[in-house]
Amino acid sequence: MKKYREFIVVLVILIASIICGLYVLMTAIRNGGDFFGRQTEEVTTEATTETKTRKKKAVDQAYEDETIGTLLIGDSRFVGMNKALDVENDKDRQWLIAKVGQGLGWFQDSALSSVQKIRDKNTAISKWRYVIGLGVNDLKNINNYIDEYKDLTESDDQIELILLSVNPVDDGNSYGISNADIKSFNKKLKEACDENGWAYIDTYSQLVEDGYSTVDGLHYENATYLKVYDYILDGLAELGESTDAED
Repeated sequence: MKKYREFIVVLVILIASIICGLYVLMTAIRNGGDFFGRQTEEVTTEATTETKTRKKKAVDQAYEDETIGTLLIGDSRFVGMNKALDVENDKDRQWLIAKVGQGLGWFQDSALSSVQKIRDKNTAISKWRYVIGLGVNDLKNINNYIDEYKDLTESDDQIELILLSVNPVDDGNSYGISNADIKSFNKKLKEACDENGWAYIDTYSQLVEDGYSTVDGLHYENATYLKVYDYILDGLAELGESTDAED
């Protein structure tokens, strides 16, 4: 009888140990491999805060050099971004030149004249970053865009060319613009950037990954314009960091 009671006690202890082990295992699985889920959450939050702080510092550094000016040049999407966020007045030595429904012809005939007027008034600036977001209105003009960009950079060593991908649309929109045509344009633009040493910011892929919302299939809601502007600032910050590393 005594041996039987001892066997029961051992069996109960064994079952309790198994249950405790299963509980620990399930808790760890729910917390991503960490039994102390709260600690993991706190570490993640700290890392996110540190990343945001680093990005802000890098953006500030990208704009602190008083010899560098930034020109944002684009179509209606830049017009919408400016209305949503007032980017023209967001940073010192930053200007925006944009017009609804425009493309390469406007860039050559009008935008560059506006650019020159700004440059003539700011002679202390010796380096100009041209952040260009054009192409959605004339996607078949990609080869002519590339030729124009080559002429610009070959004739003016003060220009740092920073080209944005054309951003996505809602397929089936009333403008007749497809994401397939946009991706074809972006592919050639990226190849030209790689060949000529121009900077390329792939805002298209980032919007597809993070999500975007339009008001009419082509133009964005304010929250999406904020994302695009953040991508631009992050891109400029990364360019600044890579330049510092080379120096």
